[in-house]
Amino acid sequence: MGDNMSNEEKLKEFLKNNYGYITTSDFLNIGISKPLIQNFIDKGVIEKVSHGLYMDTNNFIDEYYILQRKYPSVVFSYNTAFYILNLTNRTPSEIDITVPRDKRVRGNYNLHRVSDNYYSIGIIEAVSPLGNPVKVYNAERCICDMLRSENEFDLELQNRILNYYWHSKEKNIDLLLEYAKIFNIYDKVNTIVEVMMKW
Repeated sequence: MGDNMSNEEKLKEFLKNNYGYITTSDFLNIGISKPLIQNFIDKGVIEKVSHGLYMDTNNFIDEYYILQRKYPSVVFSYNTAFYILNLTNRTPSEIDITVPRDKRVRGNYNLHRVSDNYYSIGIIEAVSPLGNPVKVYNAERCICDMLRSENEFDLELQNRILNYYWHSKEKNIDLLLEYAKIFNIYDKVNTIVEVMMKW
């Protein structure tokens, strides 16, 4: 019995240090065999959240973090990234994600596929609404994406986001213009920057 206790302690210690989540391979790494996983589920210590991923039952389900763990190449983008970066207070109705062209993601997401040379531009680590680490595009990349696909954003929302960004201490106009060149929207972005500067 004492041995089981130490397994449970090991598990709780691991959960505490890993945002409350654990994978099947993590179990094996900390010396807990696969058949014991079901015991911890039965005891209500953990619950299964997706294939090979479990979480502490005291946690709230963090859809963003679970998606990130399931698909490491996912980067939160567009409206979802603006929300995570606090550039809009509008909760996204769908989760926007961007992945490289060759990656598959199953689920009901607003999926954007990009070529490898665009995929990695502007990836940063941020914190999900429930406080877990996730990958998002930085504000500058998101603004370029927004201005490249205007049909996804109504004008009022665009203006509000640009306004929030303009008043943010973290804004980096040089980086924004550098990205604008890469994404072939330099003139458009430059015009916006000039207008903003007059305010």
